[in-house]
Amino acid sequence: MTAAQGPDAVLFDLDGTLLDTPGAIAGVLTQVLERSGHPDVPADRIRATVGKPLGAVFAELTGLPEEHPDVTASVALFRELFREEVVPKAADLVFPGVPELLGRLRAEGRRTAICTSKIRASALELLEPAGLLDAFDAVVCHGMAPRGKPHPDLALLAARSVDVPPGRCVVVGDAVDDMRMAATAGIPAIGVTYGVATRRQLTEAGAGSVAETVEELAQALDPAQAQALAQAQAPQAPHL
Repeated sequence: MTAAQGPDAVLFDLDGTLLDTPGAIAGVLTQVLERSGHPDVPADRIRATVGKPLGAVFAELTGLPEEHPDVTASVALFRELFREEVVPKAADLVFPGVPELLGRLRAEGRRTAICTSKIRASALELLEPAGLLDAFDAVVCHGMAPRGKPHPDLALLAARSVDVPPGRCVVVGDAVDDMRMAATAGIPAIGVTYGVATRRQLTEAGAGSVAETVEELAQALDPAQAQALAQAQAPQAPHL
C-alpha cells in the first residue's frame, strides 16, 4: 500500500482511538483496586494498562496470577461499574470528528473494522449507545482469536473479516500494543496521541505515522493528503 493509494480497510482500536474512555477506565480501575484491597497503586501505573485485556490488567496491578479468584472477581466488578457509570455516557465520549471520518470512509468504499482488547459484549454495549456500531463491517474482540494484542492474531482476523489482504489494511490505535500487533501482522499502522501513548512510544513500537488529532488522522487516511502529512512528519536533514 502506498500513500497515494490509501488503504482498502481501516482497523480501528476502540478505547482512546474512537472514544475518550481512558480516563473513565482508569477511574473505574482505581475504584475496583480500592475495593479489593489495593488502594496504593500509582495512577500512572493504572493509566498505562488502559487498552489491555482486563484479566491481564488486574494481574499486573495486583501481582496475582490471572487465574486467581480475586482477579476474576475484579474483572467482574469492573464490568459492572463500567456498565453503570460509563456506558450511559458513551455518546458524549465519541471524539469530535470520528462520526464524520467513519462516514467518509464508508462513502469511499473502504471497509472498516473494530479491533479491540474488549470482549465482544463489552465492545457492543459501548458502540451501540455511542451510535457507531453501524459504521463497521466487523467487530473483532479479545477472545475471538487464539492470542490478543500485541500478537498479530486479532489484526489478521479483522483483515479476513472484511475480506481485505493485510497489506491493503491499516491499523489505527492509541496504544503501544496496537502498533506492535500491526507490525507483527505485517499491517501498516497509524498511531494517535490523544489516547494513552506518546508520539515517541507509538513510533518506537512501529507506527508509520502519528496523528495528534482526529483531523490529522483523517488527513493520514486520505490518499490526497497522506503524502503531505508523511513529509511534514519526516525528520529534517540538518543544515550544513
